[in-house]
This record gives sequence, structure tokens and C-alpha cells, in this order.
Amino acid sequence: MKKRLLAICFVCVLALTGCAGKADHAYTTVIAGESQFNGVFSPFFSTNAYDKHAYQFAFDTLISYDSQGQPAPGLADYTIEEKDDETVYTFHLKQDVNFSDGKPMTAQDLLFNILIYCDPSYDGSSTMSTVDIVGLEEYKNGDADEIAGVRVVDDKTLEVRVNGIDPSAIYKFVFEVAPAHYYGTDDNGNTWVKGDLTVVKSRNDKPMGSGAYVFESFQNNIVTLRANENYWQGAPKTPTIKLQVNSNANKLEAVKQGEIDISSPNANPESVKMAEEAGLYPVMIDNPGYGYIGINADRVPDKNIRKAMMHLMNRAPAIQTYYGDLATIIERPMSTTSWAYPKGAEEFYGFNPEKALEYFKAAGYKQVAENGRTVLKKDGVQFRIEIAIGGEGTMDHPSAPILTQMKTELEKLGGILDITDTDSAILFDKMKAGEWDMFVAAWSATPDPDMYQLYHSEGTTNHYRIKNEELDRLIEAGRSTTDIEERKEIYAQVLDLIMDEAVEMPVYQRMNMIVFNPKVVNTESLIKEATPYRQPFYDNYFSVHTLELN
Repeated sequence: MKKRLLAICFVCVLALTGCAGKADHAYTTVIAGESQFNGVFSPFFSTNAYDKHAYQFAFDTLISYDSQGQPAPGLADYTIEEKDDETVYTFHLKQDVNFSDGKPMTAQDLLFNILIYCDPSYDGSSTMSTVDIVGLEEYKNGDADEIAGVRVVDDKTLEVRVNGIDPSAIYKFVFEVAPAHYYGTDDNGNTWVKGDLTVVKSRNDKPMGSGAYVFESFQNNIVTLRANENYWQGAPKTPTIKLQVNSNANKLEAVKQGEIDISSPNANPESVKMAEEAGLYPVMIDNPGYGYIGINADRVPDKNIRKAMMHLMNRAPAIQTYYGDLATIIERPMSTTSWAYPKGAEEFYGFNPEKALEYFKAAGYKQVAENGRTVLKKDGVQFRIEIAIGGEGTMDHPSAPILTQMKTELEKLGGILDITDTDSAILFDKMKAGEWDMFVAAWSATPDPDMYQLYHSEGTTNHYRIKNEELDRLIEAGRSTTDIEERKEIYAQVLDLIMDEAVEMPVYQRMNMIVFNPKVVNTESLIKEATPYRQPFYDNYFSVHTLELN
């Protein structure tokens, strides 16, 4: 069981030593459950949602989202003005914003962040460099040392000029502002230079920003954060936050037993009922993302084989069993929380082993009899494929039954499916490196459905390794108009083309559940009317400082 400061403060009061301001609060530390950290606590280079949960408390974003996912002021107010063939974005930093080390935030810090995201050697997940900023290509190609379209107007004002119209560009400025003096220099005094981000990466394990909390340590699978008493929006009401790794299977039980105070267990009928019966405080929210099964087109280049595998996926029974009515099957690779998800989208690949066999035969495979069994072969080699899933070694994953049935059905056809159940860190590292044939994962959705980074040939997180000129053209067309209806039509075509390429099977859209122990957390201090874009605790850059304990 964890130790609380109640007893400590009681002793302090008796001894007349200073526990001022804490006497009316029984708790001064809140412990939240997390899944496995990768340990890359950097807004520049993190690719793990759980790492982001940890470092986000130490940062604020340049601009933010409102409750409906639309751009809103953050650290800066902003204006957007169309001039001739350019769009000009002007950001005005709020006054008296300091980083947690006391140094003021300036427009030079904003410039630094953009330069890092647009560096020729940048290998993180940001898509800032896909915005057609004036002079960006010259900067990336080595023909210029500065980005012509990014200008420091004064100490608190930055101007960014973008060629033409890009409706998704404003969303790229929802980034955590990191201090240039800290991330641009390492502990040995080495400074960042264009084309080499080694110095910036040296801070991956010790983030610092202007947020409500200061990242103190990561030890024994626990991240500790201390309140930033000089936070520009006011000192946080909770002195200490600890994020503690615990298994998905134990997330709810740990809150029930008092080991942790906040958690995000999988939402299914049983877990919701258990939370309510235990007197906990569950908050239900549509998940701004979706689960999917992906195929690496480099490792599985024959589209016929990819389509065959699609027809072996029986999604509905698995998701109904795991989530009940708290999730739905989706038919296109996009969260249904997005305005661009096509209404009435119909099934593209139904579960149909006979159809799968037709595609295998189209790929040149034949069923042959060997030792009394059927074997699916091509050029004398039996068909074999591997798929990775992050079920923590116990296949605890909503898509796990889909895989086990795929394995059974493929064996009936004469092929072999190797299922590798690993932890998320290994899964994502190898997925990023392109080392899986197939993989089970989930995407978090951004409010604007710009699909460049996921599916464009030059996309930084195109884990499917898909390269399709028509797809590239459509994606580029979708980000060159501000007409919502026109974009809907374009993205509907994009989604159909992705499905035809058979590199991704969308599986489910689910609900999120965040559970609070009301004995510890003052639930009245949580966000009211939570939405996918304003969630309590795990995603609230601009409200975590108001979280209060009892």
C-alpha cells in the first residue's frame, strides 16, 4: 500500500513545524496508473502515448483545442490572414510566461521549436515539416540557413508565412513549447547545430517546459512530477503527481484496492459495473482514435495476399465479446469522432475464407496434399506470415480473438500464421523499423483528419510502407482547400483507396473510461462535460493545475 502524507502532516502539526496550507487536505499526492513507458519523454521525439501522458504535465502548447477539437488560444493568441498567394499566421505570446527554471519564454523559443521540427535530420512523429512554409524547402535542402517564412517580429511575436492555403496547418502549431536554452545545449555545453539533433535528444529523459508540473524523476517504473509553484496560470492545487506502471489487467483492481487513485482501464460492460459497484467515479468518453490491424506492404508486396488476409479477419464477435455495447465495428481507417468519417460506410472485406483462398490462388499459391493434410504452397514454399500484437504475453487485447481465428482459418487453407505477443515498446519499435509483416495497433486521431503522415509516400509514420501516386495526389488535394464539403468528398476517396490497397483493416471505435477514487480526488475539480478533445487528467494541458485532492 502507498504511503500518504496525512500521517506526516499530523506529526508536523503536533510539532508546530510548517505544514501550513495542507491541514485541510488529507492527500497531497495522487497516483495514476499507466501502461509501459518507453522512456522518451520528449515532445520532439516521443511516439508512445504513455510517455506523452508523462511529459505533457511539464508543458503547455503554443495553441490549444476547444472542447470540440477546434483551434483555440494557448500560450499564444493568434491571427490568420490570407495575403495574395500566402497565408500569414501571427502568434502573440501571453505576458509573464516562464519556463519552470524561471527563464521567460520568448519568440526565439518558438522559432527554435519550429527549426527542430523542420530540421533535415528530424526523425520524430511531428508533421510540421509537411506544411508548405515559405523557404522551408531551401532550408531542408541546405540552400539556406534560415526558414525565410518564419520571422521573430519582437520578443513576444512570431510570424509564419505559408504558401497558398492549408486548412490543416493551424493544427500543426498545437505543439509543446520547449525552451531553446535547455534543449539547444547539453550538459557538456555542446550546442545544437542544423542537421544533427544529438544535443536535443540528450534531453529525452529529462523534459522541461512551462507547464503546471516539473518532471522530477523516472525510477522503478514510476514518473514523479512536482507542482510548478510559479506556473503562469496559478500554482497547481495538487502538490505531487506520480504515474505508476501497472498492467492493463490490473488497472481497475488497483484503484479498488487503493494502490492507485486514477486509472484508464479498458471500458467494457464488466469493468464499468465493477467501478460503479466499488463506489469509484468513472468518466466515459468517446475515444478520439481507433484500433486496427496493419500490413507492411514492403514485406507483403502482393496486394492479393494482403486482400486474402483481410478476408480472414472476423472482427464483430471479438469486439462484441471484449467491449459489448461500448465499441462498434468501423469500416474505414478513421475515428468516427472525425467530421470526415464517411456516413454510411459499408463493409469492404467481409469474413470469407473462400474469398481469401481465391486471392491466394490469384497470388500464385496452390493447395497441395502432403501427408494427409492440405498445404498452401507457391514455388515449393508453404505460405507463412507473422503478426505482432501487444497483449503483454497473455493475449489481453480486444483483437486477440481475431488473430486466433485467423490462425485457425489459415491452417485450414494450408498456411501458417505466427502470432507474436509482445509488450508495446517492442511492438512499436519494430513496427517503426518496418520489421513486422503484420501488426495490431491503434491510432490517436487529430481533430483535423490530415492523413499525410500516415499514408502519403513521404509520411513520417507510414508504417504500412504504402506508395501510391493517386493516393498521394488525393491527400495533397485534401489539404489544399478550406471547403469542408469538398474535403469530405476527397477523404472518402482516400479512405476507399487505402482499403483497396489492403494495408489496414479498421477494427473498432471504442469508449474510454477514466476511473477516479473519489475518496482521494475531489471529483468536483474535474473537467465538466468531458469530450474526446478535453479529457480529465490524461489530456488536459490547460486544466490539470485545477485538479484538487480531498
